[in-house]
Amino acid sequence: MGSCMLEALREEDLLLVLSWRNAPEVRGNMYSAHEISVVEHMNWYQETKNDPSRLDFIYSDEGRKCGVVYFTQLSIEKRTAFWGFYAASDAPKGTGLKMEYAALEHAFSVLGLHKLNCEVIAFNRGVINMHKKTGFVEEGLFRDFHFDGATYHDVIRFGMLASEWEQCRPALLQRIARVG
Repeated sequence: MGSCMLEALREEDLLLVLSWRNAPEVRGNMYSAHEISVVEHMNWYQETKNDPSRLDFIYSDEGRKCGVVYFTQLSIEKRTAFWGFYAASDAPKGTGLKMEYAALEHAFSVLGLHKLNCEVIAFNRGVINMHKKTGFVEEGLFRDFHFDGATYHDVIRFGMLASEWEQCRPALLQRIARVG
């Protein structure tokens, strides 16, 4: 997959990450959709940087930083975690798919997870379709689970097992090769 990589989030990346996270097309698809202040963002980083159940990464492609991949509720003992991601507004076409591959590879090959979970607000059809095409299995629907301040929205839970990743991995690599 070329020179795509995940590197631990560092303090010097925070303002760049904040600009991506505050982009309307990103924050509109998150549980916390308000515009995040610099102080709030710095406080979040200080509170979470040493949390053993959380890992935050910068995703780079060909040396260009263009997204964030994060794991939450990480349990090495149970070998499970949740994950999420977002890309820069100007990230190249195919970045989301590449980030998904990088996250899955890290979860199963580096962290040795048995299962990786994620949740998507039901109106985010692009990410839902991408997860399904990647091999995630839809495991549940949480009706009216997320309230955005005006409306309730369903949330869809997805999961993938390590054994499923081994089966899905070659097809995802082929899809990425076609995207470029």
